[in-house]
Amino acid sequence: MRVLIFGASGLLGRAVMRAFADSHVTGTSFRRQRPGLIRVDATSRDTVWHALEQARPDVVVNCVGERHARVRAEEPARAHELNVSVAQFIAEATLAYGARLLHVSSDYVFDGIAPPYRPDSWCRPLGFYGRLKLLAEDTVRAVHPEVVILRLPVLYGPVEYAAESDITAIAQEVSSGRPVELDDACIRYPTHVDDAAQVCRRLATAQIQGRLVGTVHHWSAEHGFTNYQMGLLIARHFGFPPGHIKAGLEDLAGGDHPVDPRLDCSDLRTALGWRTEDDRTFANEVPHVVAPWVRTTCT
Repeated sequence: MRVLIFGASGLLGRAVMRAFADSHVTGTSFRRQRPGLIRVDATSRDTVWHALEQARPDVVVNCVGERHARVRAEEPARAHELNVSVAQFIAEATLAYGARLLHVSSDYVFDGIAPPYRPDSWCRPLGFYGRLKLLAEDTVRAVHPEVVILRLPVLYGPVEYAAESDITAIAQEVSSGRPVELDDACIRYPTHVDDAAQVCRRLATAQIQGRLVGTVHHWSAEHGFTNYQMGLLIARHFGFPPGHIKAGLEDLAGGDHPVDPRLDCSDLRTALGWRTEDDRTFANEVPHVVAPWVRTTCT
């Protein structure tokens, strides 16, 4: 299997590269160059097409996206370009080349009012980011009808900088010892990036075999936490006194965060033969993930 991964320098992209380590895999990056990746500006249609000509893939995985709130707020056109235009260019090139396409999306396409959400549940994003992700889904489906779409929640895992994952950023705030207020209204389902990457691999393999084409799938850990609950869990593990951590309603007040976007993953778990006990659990994994980013002298 020949695989081309767009966005291979990001948190998910790096994990997907690891998941395909025994395949003929090519990864792309742009700003975050690293050995073994080819430099591709995915906002250029011609450059995307050239990447497929170089890699000659059987399947393409699109991990490109812009989720950071600052970019969405200050550069909305840039956010649209990275989430929607890039998805369109990749879908067009993949279809023309005759390859399969796996497109990664988000649980933010749902409003969080009536969970759990099945893959065919009505999408009603509350904020700009969710609308971009839904527009990207609609765009790639219109271009490449056999695309497989995988919706994921917030991810955590080995990061290169704290803000690369919301979970690591929370750990850094909690360990600073300074007063911090974390939202205690909106539930999230932090999922280990290596689990998500293995699901990408299995879906890509199924596509090559002619299965699951033209479908939407959900993947998520089973246990939900608010940011405040995650902050307390991290503080307790490292022995930090939690008095400086306050419960707030910031995400809820903003109006663009779903209260509970829990994804129903039962269909995909059955299709992949994945047991719940095979999941990496947040309570077990997060201490190892955030340890490099906490200040153990917090008082």
